[in-house]
Amino acid sequence: MEPLRVSSQRRDAWEVVEVTGEIDITTRDELGDHLDDVIAAHNPARVIVDFSDLDFCDASGLSVLVAAAHEARQRHGQLRLVCPEGPIRRLLRITELTTIIPVYDTVTQAMFPSRRGADDYRTGP
Repeated sequence: MEPLRVSSQRRDAWEVVEVTGEIDITTRDELGDHLDDVIAAHNPARVIVDFSDLDFCDASGLSVLVAAAHEARQRHGQLRLVCPEGPIRRLLRITELTTIIPVYDTVTQAMFPSRRGADDYRTGP
């Protein structure tokens, strides 16, 4: 089991949170606390969570993302997710999280989305 590592850095108007290792029931609070702190420190909260080097994520990790996305919206901001194609991206599609949080292949794409936009993300009803 790879330990969870969470770090963040400012890139232009975005706070980029890099997540590596594994997110499960035992590590979800570490990620949740970090995201809460980042979102609370910025208004509007503009956060990109980078899962590029994440090895594993279970349902408890997904619930942290949903809560963080909701909190970012409450602070007049947004949360975007970076997750290249692979098992975790498939999990995001299967659970339809991609309809709630925009998902991109790279941090640059998340910062400057093209017209094609994010994977399955819906901006309206």
